[in-house]
Amino acid sequence: MKTRLLLSLCFLLTFLLAGCWDRVEIQDRLIVMAVAIDKVRTEDEKRNFYEFTAQLTEAQALSGRISTPNISPVWNASATGPSIFECIRILTTRVARQPYYDHLQIIIIGEELAKEGIDRALDLFYRDHESRPKIKLVIAKGRAREVLDLDPKLMPISGRYISTLMEEGEAKTARFPKTSTIGQFSSYFHGGANCVLPALRIEKQEAKMAGGAIMRGDRLVGWLSDQEVKTLRWLNGTFTAGDEVIVKNGSEQERNVTTFEVRGARSSVKSEIRNGIPVFTLSIRGEGSLAEDGFDHKPSLRKLKEREKEISQNIKENAEKLIVKMQKKKVDIFGLYEEMRRHQHPYWKQHRNNWDEVFQHADIHIDVVTYIRRFGQFK
Repeated sequence: MKTRLLLSLCFLLTFLLAGCWDRVEIQDRLIVMAVAIDKVRTEDEKRNFYEFTAQLTEAQALSGRISTPNISPVWNASATGPSIFECIRILTTRVARQPYYDHLQIIIIGEELAKEGIDRALDLFYRDHESRPKIKLVIAKGRAREVLDLDPKLMPISGRYISTLMEEGEAKTARFPKTSTIGQFSSYFHGGANCVLPALRIEKQEAKMAGGAIMRGDRLVGWLSDQEVKTLRWLNGTFTAGDEVIVKNGSEQERNVTTFEVRGARSSVKSEIRNGIPVFTLSIRGEGSLAEDGFDHKPSLRKLKEREKEISQNIKENAEKLIVKMQKKKVDIFGLYEEMRRHQHPYWKQHRNNWDEVFQHADIHIDVVTYIRRFGQFK
């Protein structure tokens, strides 16, 4: 009797299991790897619309299991509409299968749209359950759609290629900002801070990731060169890999190049208020090894100390130039706004709404010390 009751109970419990009632087979999905968003004008030139381009990939075609030449493994499908959600729904009138956004790796924003503001364009991706906060965010010089139309030599999918370029490049160089995601940008923007996003441009039918896009709030207001981004990463302590090159000009025989391979860096900020003006001291500490140098194969402690001073002075001069440039633009990209909020809260509370004006007249001092840990072996 107990056995029958137990079996009956187990049978009834099976009806409570949801199972995979809403599953969609992988061969029935179109995986969206990248999205490009541009600004376009309507035919009557009265309204701005979004041009939404989704890079759709066919899994079976990419794997080579489909021999039909008419089936392309990658398709950049575009739609135009007043909102991103509307554009996605318009795509369903042209795409016969369900686009799947769970594997979306990167969102590329066009230059013209970035100048007007990108927060509204990203709003759907903040909210939608298929989106992840770790989706990479990039600003393109020119049209974002053109980036997806590239044909990379090493990878069949341009969106995946750019995403990998960011990941691999960050481990080898500091020529573009630390990889930014839509979640991080949302935190910066809604927290009242400015930021620098990775910049992407097309050169000779290739994508080049170098430099940064200066964002005041959610609007593009200028660009940083790759050298300026390196300086910014010294200042915010994210220079974890890369190099610093010093060129001494002179005669052909005296011309000397020193390349400092960075192994690690850290920075700190101290703030105080003097006569109603904020004063900051930015301290930078870096260490690494000499990758190339003109020691004439005769290294000495004196020469090492000289190189350390030269490297430190070069970083300091570049930092001072960048700070002056940003103060002229009235854009704080160094996190000083947050420093004031944490450690000078009464002053910050008084000037939080006009911080850009206050930042323009702030007194900022730079202190740099670098250490050469290794200089290689001479034979």
